[in-house]
Amino acid sequence: MQKNLKYLSFFLFTFIILSSCKEENFEIFEGPKTHLDVSYGVDAAQITDIYLPGGRSREATRVILLIHGGGWMAGSKKDMEPFFIRIKEAMPGYAIVNMNYRLAQLSGSRYMLPMQTDDIESVINYVKKNADSYGVKPEFVLAGLSAGGHLAMLYSYKYDTGKDVKAVVNIVGPSNLNDTFYLNNLVYSFALSRITDPSNLPEGMSQSVFGSPVTWIKSKTQPTISFYGTNDEFIPHSQHSALEEALESVNTPQEKHLYEGGHNVGYDNKEDIIAKTSAFLEKQLSQ
Repeated sequence: MQKNLKYLSFFLFTFIILSSCKEENFEIFEGPKTHLDVSYGVDAAQITDIYLPGGRSREATRVILLIHGGGWMAGSKKDMEPFFIRIKEAMPGYAIVNMNYRLAQLSGSRYMLPMQTDDIESVINYVKKNADSYGVKPEFVLAGLSAGGHLAMLYSYKYDTGKDVKAVVNIVGPSNLNDTFYLNNLVYSFALSRITDPSNLPEGMSQSVFGSPVTWIKSKTQPTISFYGTNDEFIPHSQHSALEEALESVNTPQEKHLYEGGHNVGYDNKEDIIAKTSAFLEKQLSQ
């Protein structure tokens, strides 16, 4: 009997040790990897770059999704490479996804919405589907610049039904397209007519209201950090004031930082933006 107990004890000890080793190998991915131009859809524009840091794990390594600007009708993921490169160095605890998306057109059926928010959802679903093999935790921080900032906010506040987005980083993104600054400008007002197919609009709602992130802010909206220029020729002060007021009205954690300069303050101050973003995420995502 005593001999059998010894064998049983040895078996249990060996099982525990082997299970622990297996679990550790299952969780920790040592080497960094970069995957370029990964297709997440059938359209040629639906490609993304994916960076996976060394030492990542499914339990701790969240994903920063970068969304480029370009007025919803231009631009590419190449525009976000300065951030992509610097975030890898300054925030090594995150995986990074730098996406292209289908661009809207001034004619035909290629409206901004929901095409571009559908692309964001497709990228998120692609990463979620591959989270185990990539070794990441399928929780996302959406970070966008200019039109990308707008899309980061709009997707998070309106379209994130799966609650996959845990925080938003908005760099010079318009928050209220119903602003008279846009409506009274012929160029802007024409472009804003291409936000969505009119058949998608709720009754009584205009294109500009439908496409505004502030329209969809509600309780439990994701923590948001924003960066703006004091003399931005495309983003008036009323944009960050409207965003700040709307987020405060539902007690959403937020920060707003202003830099001297115009629409290029994102690139000109990327080191400080990344440092402030890192501190903001550390505070908000640890709660």
